[in-house]
Amino acid sequence: MSSAAVAMLADPTVQVALACLVVSLLVVMQSFKKSKDEQTVYPVIAGMAIGNPQYRCTQNEALAVASKCPGLESIKPVLERIYGNSRIGSRYFAVPDFTPARAAKGDPLFYPADGSYQVPVDVRLDKFKEKAVPLVSDVARRAIKEAGLNVEDISKLVVVSSTGFLGPGLDCELIKNLGLTRSVDRTLIGFMGCAAAMNGFRNANDYVTANPGKYALMICVELSSVHTTFDDNINDAILHAIFADGCAAAVLKGARKSECPKGTLAIVDNHAWLMEGTEDGITLAIKPNGITCTLSKFLPQYIAKNIAFFADGFLKKHKLGRDDVDFWCVHPGGRRIIEEAQNGLGLSEEQTADSWAVLGEYGNMLSPSVMFVLSRVFKRHNAALAQGKPGYQTGMAFSFSPGVGAEGILLRQI
Repeated sequence: MSSAAVAMLADPTVQVALACLVVSLLVVMQSFKKSKDEQTVYPVIAGMAIGNPQYRCTQNEALAVASKCPGLESIKPVLERIYGNSRIGSRYFAVPDFTPARAAKGDPLFYPADGSYQVPVDVRLDKFKEKAVPLVSDVARRAIKEAGLNVEDISKLVVVSSTGFLGPGLDCELIKNLGLTRSVDRTLIGFMGCAAAMNGFRNANDYVTANPGKYALMICVELSSVHTTFDDNINDAILHAIFADGCAAAVLKGARKSECPKGTLAIVDNHAWLMEGTEDGITLAIKPNGITCTLSKFLPQYIAKNIAFFADGFLKKHKLGRDDVDFWCVHPGGRRIIEEAQNGLGLSEEQTADSWAVLGEYGNMLSPSVMFVLSRVFKRHNAALAQGKPGYQTGMAFSFSPGVGAEGILLRQI
């Protein structure tokens, strides 16, 4: 730097002018950032509803059914331990076979009386349609009502299921039953397992942020009970001990911060990570005797080893750490799933209390499960806001797909 330049910079008048320039630039940059933030369109959950089929089955009742199945000689000695260690108290099923004494009039038992559970997959899918259509219709109506909308306001429909494949599908049935416009944009998501709700959110989020003022209905339904088998192996025993039926729906809209009430939780981002070397963790298949799921004995280890990398990477994108998260919606996929997520992230049972509560009352309903957890969080958040309290600031919801993939969404108060 020349001596003249040094002398000029030493001039108090020049220094004041430079300071004013720097301050002006900072003000302009801050104003630009604020303006950009105000123009950002966020996906917001405007309404949510959950539901289950009519047959509530206690874990003891389910164990009694499994114990009576023929041909299970090798696993019968461990059935009581598997069911007893599940931390599940009850579940809901679409078919009455697991609570035959409470079968509704006109609803016959679905499985053969010989206890074989041999039913062709096409018959199982017909039963899925019979039971799923009224359930999804009811839950969807309640979600739309909670959002304060009419069915005509829905312009995007996302239907999620890994246990029912139909053509025409549930999307067509919902259009007919609800009276949705026949020009509604439709997306079907299948075979993404327990994480499918996260993919449903991602699809709906993209739509509402690209189309501010329009609404998307995202609905998940799983009826594992119509695919029940009882082969003489530990995998089938575990599936029947934890899997259950359920449905959840969310209505989403795209909104700017200025358009939202104070305290609104928005979905600010989504994140996915396909873990390496875990292909055997969760595998789904369509076989002659139904849709099957195989869970590796190493699945809990895969989650424990990889979940911190997934969550920390997701939070780092937003300059956040685990301590900034004040609610966690861990997929209630089973006792070991929640435990290993806790271990991997250093969470307490108190921090995952909603996941344990959903598991205990409903079992693992696959894709709707994490939405049942979210529903509990939103009820508590909205109740806090109604009492003049600040509510939750930041939260993460995640679940797991075949692969094994971790899929999640980040929610923040805007």
